[in-house]
Amino acid sequence: MKNPVGIISMQYIRPFNNGALHYLKKTRELGFDFIELLVPEPEDDLDPAEVRRICEGEGLDIVLAARVNLQRSIASEDAANRQGGIDYLKFCIEAADRVGAKIIGGPLYGEPLVFAGRAPIRGRPRRSPSARNAPSTVWPRSRPWPRLRGRSSASRR
Repeated sequence: MKNPVGIISMQYIRPFNNGALHYLKKTRELGFDFIELLVPEPEDDLDPAEVRRICEGEGLDIVLAARVNLQRSIASEDAANRQGGIDYLKFCIEAADRVGAKIIGGPLYGEPLVFAGRAPIRGRPRRSPSARNAPSTVWPRSRPWPRLRGRSSASRR
């Protein structure tokens, strides 16, 4: 398999639990090579052995996505949180073994939101719901969107 293509289970449903196992077969039927699952937590009601059995039967690979938080950060300044991160990474490896995943993706370190491109800043005021829903200012409105190579603007409509 040169360039496998997959889908994260959250595209179907969240939380992904035993009641959602039929999506594993659907994933393969749609032509995907793997499914990405959040690292199963004990309270998730997800049977790792059953996930593994179904995926092996379907020829579907599994990739796990870690769930870091402030108490699970190997990059934390707080020793207890760093240890929580180390313990969580060990848990992720054990979970991957149980479910049959060969890859564990991130974020595997860092404070939440670092992977989204903005590290938390101590003392930053929390944004109000209306501010969170405001249009993005990441791309200046005065600049046109970049052209996609090989596609004219007419073909994007």
